[in-house]
Amino acid sequence: MQENKVQNSYLPLFRKYRPQSFKDVIGQEFTVKALENAIKLNKIANAYLFCGPRGTGKTSSARIFAKSLNCMEGPTVTPCQKCRSCLDVTNASGLDVIEIDAATNRGIDDAKELINKVQYAPMNGKYKIFIIDEVHMLSKEAFNALLKTFEEPPKNVIFILATTEPHKVIETIVSRCQRFDFRRITIDDIVKRLREISDIEKINIDDEALYTIAKNVSGGMRDSLALLDQASVLGTEKKITKETIEDLIGKITFDVLYNLIFDILSRDIEKAVQDVEKIYEKGSEPRNFIENFIEFLKNIILILSSKNDDEAKNLTLIDIDNIKKVKNEPLFNQTKIIKILDKIIEYYKEIKISTNPYLWAELAVINVCSVDDKMPEKSVSVQKTKELPPVIKEVEIKEEEIKKETPKEEIREEIKEETKKTDIEEIKKEAPIETKEEIKPSLTNENDPAKIWIEILNKVESIPAKFFYSGVGKLVNISQNLITLGFVNQNAIIQAKSDSKYNPLLKAIKSVLGNEGNIEFITVTKDTKIIDTKLNVKISTPAQNQTLKTNSEIKENIEPVIPSKTEIKKTADEETDISNKENTKNYTKVTKDMLEAYSGRVIE
Repeated sequence: MQENKVQNSYLPLFRKYRPQSFKDVIGQEFTVKALENAIKLNKIANAYLFCGPRGTGKTSSARIFAKSLNCMEGPTVTPCQKCRSCLDVTNASGLDVIEIDAATNRGIDDAKELINKVQYAPMNGKYKIFIIDEVHMLSKEAFNALLKTFEEPPKNVIFILATTEPHKVIETIVSRCQRFDFRRITIDDIVKRLREISDIEKINIDDEALYTIAKNVSGGMRDSLALLDQASVLGTEKKITKETIEDLIGKITFDVLYNLIFDILSRDIEKAVQDVEKIYEKGSEPRNFIENFIEFLKNIILILSSKNDDEAKNLTLIDIDNIKKVKNEPLFNQTKIIKILDKIIEYYKEIKISTNPYLWAELAVINVCSVDDKMPEKSVSVQKTKELPPVIKEVEIKEEEIKKETPKEEIREEIKEETKKTDIEEIKKEAPIETKEEIKPSLTNENDPAKIWIEILNKVESIPAKFFYSGVGKLVNISQNLITLGFVNQNAIIQAKSDSKYNPLLKAIKSVLGNEGNIEFITVTKDTKIIDTKLNVKISTPAQNQTLKTNSEIKENIEPVIPSKTEIKKTADEETDISNKENTKNYTKVTKDMLEAYSGRVIE
């Protein structure tokens, strides 16, 4: 009576149809072939490492391998399934094949106990086999305790380690094992196996429902059988469909997401938000909803880019009718949907960490309603219309004539003079110009390098950088947006290139000369001609915002000859010292301390 109760007791499908021989293992052909050949050639290693995603057959393969080695008719690749050794492995009992859960037996004491068990000889079979599941959970001390045993175990002792996270297993253990990687099982293999089991169990389910199961289990056969088992109780009265499985796993249906994207592409914010509310009311969490929506948008892009309907069906697992529905909808623009997908992914990052994910889901939908279908503009400073007004054409013709008749070094000045005579505002009215980046700022002192340099230094935000370049640096030349700055030695140039000084200067240069502005540093010699710039430099502190001046006024068109490096350094020190003494009365204590410490040397 008790035996009948045990026999009639319910077994979940993933346990009932667990592989019992190598031919039952799905989707792991390479690993199965390697283990079978090891048995046939009698090349049995002391330790094996089986790693891969959950539900792909690691523990089942370890049991089958143990059963094949200890079968009374073996070692054989086709165990009899009837002898005492085979039945012990099938029922997870017996003393020769010991399964250990490393998640609950992970300490040093458990490792010592395992080492003690290794000393005992097998009782029924040829080998004593230890299957350690989730081996990555062992502590570092336990791993180290097992090292010697793994390397030189007693005769006829085999270790089979299984893990989903092989990177957590220490390298010294991995190096002592033969490693086999179990890959995710393909959708087709899962569907084929599910159909076989459904027919045996008489589960009323269609193929689309099986595909939906296979697609949502991340390549794990155990998970797919568990989901089929759960769905089987719903198929007693009517056939289990794709919609049934989607409701079961909480996945949003195609039609719901289709209506949502249609409202978004129609820029109907009110309807789109209502669609989100309906999804939320049905119990779908914002994170789950956004994940489903991202997958849906990916499928729409694949459909729109596919050459034919059959190809689209294979890529997306969406039925032909819905594929045609997508392709025939004029609102479905691939470029626009790609932009929507990019924005949804950005919001998904916030939803995962937000305390109010529903709000972020609504904001995501509201935002994407305003996405346009224009292609990104090319990265150019100015784009002109095809048809230009006569004024612009005349300027362009004039420019071409200048280029033909005038040497290159004179072209720039001639074009500048021509531009000054042109009414820019009238040109803009007659021919709007699309701009992606800001047009280069106009200079008030284009012909005076000293004044341009003053304007740049006044825009340097870092006070140490401002004093360094104005005191130690010497302006040599400004030509075609390139500033040449001289220093007395290589050490000063190295300091000038440091991030704390170079970045504020480059930023100031670009704000004055435009994005093409740049700077180079050289070492000055006796023959180097420098431009005298005793500067009016504006320096702001957090406490004040005043304009301070040195005693010397700007002297134009003076090109002093530097007799020696020592005198250059001395001149820079004297100028900086005078400027500091006269200006420190206007600064806070922090700035005064900094200026007092500055004596021509570089301050970081």
